[in-house]
Amino acid sequence: MNDFLLLADGPGYQGVFTDFNTTFWSAALRIAQAMVAAAPFLVAGVLAAGVLRGMVGAERLRRILGVGHWSGPLRAWGIGILLPICSLGALPVARELRRAGVPSGTVLSFVLVAPVLNPVSIIYGLSHIAPGMLLYFAAGTFIVSVGIGAIWNRVVSDKRDASPEQLEVAPRSSHHRLAVVGHTSATALVGPAFVDYGLALLAVGFLGAFLPHASLQTGLTRDNALAPVIMGLIAIPVYVTPTEVMMHFGHIVRDGFSLGAAFALIVLGAGANVGVANWLRRDYGPKSLVLFVSLLIGSTLVIGLTADRTIVNGTAKATDHTHAFDPFTRLANVDDRHANIQWVYSEVRKTMTVDRAWGLGLLAVIAVIGVGLRLLGDRCSIDDLLQPGRTTTDETPGRSWNPTLSPGQLCVAGVLGVLAFATVGLYVFYPPTDDLIDDMRNVRLAVYDAVREQDTVETQRRLVQWRSHARKLPTSIRIRFGSVDGSQHESLDELLYSLKTLEEYVLTGRSREAKSLTRYVEKVYQSCCEDFRSRET
Repeated sequence: MNDFLLLADGPGYQGVFTDFNTTFWSAALRIAQAMVAAAPFLVAGVLAAGVLRGMVGAERLRRILGVGHWSGPLRAWGIGILLPICSLGALPVARELRRAGVPSGTVLSFVLVAPVLNPVSIIYGLSHIAPGMLLYFAAGTFIVSVGIGAIWNRVVSDKRDASPEQLEVAPRSSHHRLAVVGHTSATALVGPAFVDYGLALLAVGFLGAFLPHASLQTGLTRDNALAPVIMGLIAIPVYVTPTEVMMHFGHIVRDGFSLGAAFALIVLGAGANVGVANWLRRDYGPKSLVLFVSLLIGSTLVIGLTADRTIVNGTAKATDHTHAFDPFTRLANVDDRHANIQWVYSEVRKTMTVDRAWGLGLLAVIAVIGVGLRLLGDRCSIDDLLQPGRTTTDETPGRSWNPTLSPGQLCVAGVLGVLAFATVGLYVFYPPTDDLIDDMRNVRLAVYDAVREQDTVETQRRLVQWRSHARKLPTSIRIRFGSVDGSQHESLDELLYSLKTLEEYVLTGRSREAKSLTRYVEKVYQSCCEDFRSRET
């Protein structure tokens, strides 16, 4: 009987019932971490959906995305790289595209590329990956997304897509446009889309509960021809944000592991999710879903295997290990004193950043408003604002502070606004090097004090903050000066490794070794600061 219950392995694991704490609370932690990480990108997605419906309009969307023309998937790829959203954030946008009658294959091209290549992920990726290699995989993503979209349009869309009975028209009145934007953004989180989000998060939890701890630390080397296949199967239920996937990619490249596995993680982990699959199943049936999954996995594996055979990069051997895939597996062990919601909260709080905190707060507000609007039903309906007959009656003379813009002008303004917002956000989230070093100075002193006092909880909390600030250094240099030197990457890697070692000493109770190691950490830290400051002088 126990053999059937042995669904995963790892330290302390015996079975679902004998090690229930690790199984259940590993899943709970992974779901909570994914939900917090997705929050800012999901907010961006629902707001983008509202803007598309309330300001751009269905007819303009159809023209932009070339409905009736072969270039639809190509245009969707171009639009997708402009929006800073994740695979969950792409779902509300996809819903609005389908509402406008955009072919589902074109929508799929958008859904597959937007979470992988966007202004935020590209800038972040350039700080961790060589430009040539990033360009190679960007081309691979282009082939996958545009190719699948074109095939889907030819095989499925022409036969199964249902055209809208009547196209909506964006209101001319600015007040009505804002009302449509707000209503659409709020209600995008409830209804059928909520089921898609829930399934995607449950898949993350399932993987976190049953994928053996440390099972991906070895074996996924370039010499292992099955590495892309293994990662392809695992990445389907994985959820990764655009920035996190670039960081994982950088770790895989740095540790010399399979580039094919890295590409599978990018396309299947960051670009797709179980929610997208459920949407296709709901609207097009199981057969069409099988076609999509086959095309997605098949094309991803072909490009991934080609990368391992054409790019000489991976030098890791079967005995080497990497921590790039650790966030996807179950924990080593969750004991009785940690098996509670408070522990999950404390663990999530360690990774909480300003953007995630604001994103989570805004997401909660939007969700509450959306539920309220759903309960009110027709009493707060905006359908009458989108009727074609209102185009002329709503049209009023524009004022200097509130001009009446054409749909084309609104589209251009929206794109420029998104790019401007993303640019400002990057510079705020990645401040100048001196500011980051000033922040690290205070955190570092707190770490040393906590080590001396043998305060494990405070040491671990402060080390998370220190690593978070340190990891921002390359991107801060990249967006201001265009490139990061190899010596700067090396000094940062050495600092992060020393902080990881210090954390291991503290967690295992080796306080004397931890106190001695602080002198080496300080030396590495000062060297790292000098390397990064030299670029600004």
